[in-house]
Amino acid sequence: MKKFLMLLLTAGLAMVLAACGNESSEEEAAPTEPAQQAQEPVEISEEEEVAEDTSVAAVNDTEITGEKYNPVYLQVKTQLSQSGQDVSDLQQVRELTLNLLVEEELILQDAAEKGIEVTDEEVQSQLDLIKEQTGEELTAVLEQLRLTEEQFKAQLTDDLTTSKYMDSEFEVEVTDEEVQEFYDQLQEQGSEVGELGQMEDLIREQLTMNKTQQLLADRVVELKENADVKMLI
Repeated sequence: MKKFLMLLLTAGLAMVLAACGNESSEEEAAPTEPAQQAQEPVEISEEEEVAEDTSVAAVNDTEITGEKYNPVYLQVKTQLSQSGQDVSDLQQVRELTLNLLVEEELILQDAAEKGIEVTDEEVQSQLDLIKEQTGEELTAVLEQLRLTEEQFKAQLTDDLTTSKYMDSEFEVEVTDEEVQEFYDQLQEQGSEVGELGQMEDLIREQLTMNKTQQLLADRVVELKENADVKMLI
């Protein structure tokens, strides 16, 4: 559960939560993965941290400061470590973090221009759901990532806004042929999967997410081309 929470925080809360409604059915149908060994918490040094009031990047007229950068940097470094990647290249971790923050800001600015927003009630509802599903694990993960609940809610607000933006901006269709092709690939790879009838909804959701994320990536490229972006560290 703790590894799931780490991924949830790092990859974007709302996008992960969109699939949480089907978590129980996924557990029944998806192959069982080998147990993961517990990993030591990732630390960041004073050298890696940025003063909270220091600007790390600027997107159009909005500056991103260390207050937002530091916790996301730790989340990125943690996720890289958990996926088995080398985190000794601090410049790479810094660049990944900056790119993530800039791309998120581009999406949020475009969402604001289009009148897409989330309410405090929606954020609180999602927070309550996460607490209900994870219990004390959430508190432990927030402590490990040095996030206060208010910072967590701020991230949740951004992620839910991105989720609404994707729902509003992109229409995705997944054909039966694409579902069959994906299912055949799983079988060719030797994955232990159930019958197509059991897996169809899960496969369709995965393909929908893949297509939507690609459309979002393409949109970010367009937004970046027309934006004034400056990396300041």
